[in-house]
Amino acid sequence: MRQILRERDGLAREEDLERALAASGIEIPPGDRASAYVMVERILPMVRLWLHLNPGQSKRFLASRLANDLGRKGSRSTIDSLQSVLAGRKRRVRRAVHRVLLGCLAELGVTSEEEASRRARELHQDIQRSLRWRSFVDASGFRQLCRLWQVRRREPSTRRLAVLLKERLSRFGLSANVTHLQAIITHDRRRVRYAVLEAMEEVLREEIRNARNVGTLLLTATAREQVEADLRWVPAQPTSSIARRWLAAHPGVSQRQLARRVCETLARMGYSSSLNTIQLILGGRRKKTRGFVQRALWNGLTARSSSNGERPRGLGAPVRNAATSDSTPSLTWREFLRQAREYLPSARSPHLVPLLAVRAERLYGIPRPKAEARIRGRKWSRRREHRAKPASSIGGRLRGSCRTATAGWNGATTRSPAVGSGKREGPSHRRLKEGRGGAERMP
Repeated sequence: MRQILRERDGLAREEDLERALAASGIEIPPGDRASAYVMVERILPMVRLWLHLNPGQSKRFLASRLANDLGRKGSRSTIDSLQSVLAGRKRRVRRAVHRVLLGCLAELGVTSEEEASRRARELHQDIQRSLRWRSFVDASGFRQLCRLWQVRRREPSTRRLAVLLKERLSRFGLSANVTHLQAIITHDRRRVRYAVLEAMEEVLREEIRNARNVGTLLLTATAREQVEADLRWVPAQPTSSIARRWLAAHPGVSQRQLARRVCETLARMGYSSSLNTIQLILGGRRKKTRGFVQRALWNGLTARSSSNGERPRGLGAPVRNAATSDSTPSLTWREFLRQAREYLPSARSPHLVPLLAVRAERLYGIPRPKAEARIRGRKWSRRREHRAKPASSIGGRLRGSCRTATAGWNGATTRSPAVGSGKREGPSHRRLKEGRGGAERMP
């Protein structure tokens, strides 16, 4: 009622209203003058001032604190209702909320409602900027700026951008979590805070300014489409298939060396990735990869073939392990052997021949000792390998064999019942008997 009288008669202060009531002969007891409710316009300046002085807190946090303080004083109110009051969506608010809000401002050095109004007028521009940062805007423009930054920097990961946004927000006096910012960049959010959008604009503006200072040209439409295609996720299976086929055609190159070549090509293209990550992709240990990895692999292989004067050729069918696939290798054993011998003079690692032997066993089913001997240009046979072993190890095995064979030996026959083969003895059994006799003569 007092508010209605003040608006009707144009009374600006409470003292003017008291004098007008006294002139009319109306006297109101002091206990009845304070209403249980106040107009919401009285607390809105205090709410804005509190939010400006606490940039890291939200209206929801303030509503929760007011609800707890009111509960301790025996006055209950829900957080949603208080949040609506703080947002100005109700016309009246209880006087208890007004007193509790003044108590919150008293902790920040504001002791009265008049002082809160004065400071709100002095900090009007700063408070408006704070309210602007807290407002929500459409997220489509923010995502376009993020993609533009990734294209210009050729940066596939959003982690680096989230770190830059956090640093920029800290300059505004705002705090943010890197994981939360990364989720905003990656996921399709409908709205984002205006402070995050403004921070992204400053990050991109600084990036363009630095690019112009070093003389970097702006990307054309075609180049931008190419970079966007490079940054997309693609299946890693085609990339690993190309790597396996190329390694099968070049037995002198290991997977680690190929990964190093891909990293060098990525550096020339303006991208970066760790050597271990590239090796896992080439080995088929990843389900997805970025498009620039596949393009770098293909560009690196074709560029090396043209620089070496090699004739470009198809890579053939993928080479897989015989235990998982029945596909045949793209090279015959003779071609594999010829290329392996060509790589030997320029090999730097002493383990090249054993690695090639392992690959030959996997691809062609040739035993490792035989493949290693053939790669070195030597002849191989089981008898020769047996003779090359130390005599002490052979003698030890012969003693055990002689004891086993003589356990059921019959001198009247040429067969050994202990062995139980049922076949007539050949040269190996005669050598066994000679070794037995030699073993018996040993002291």
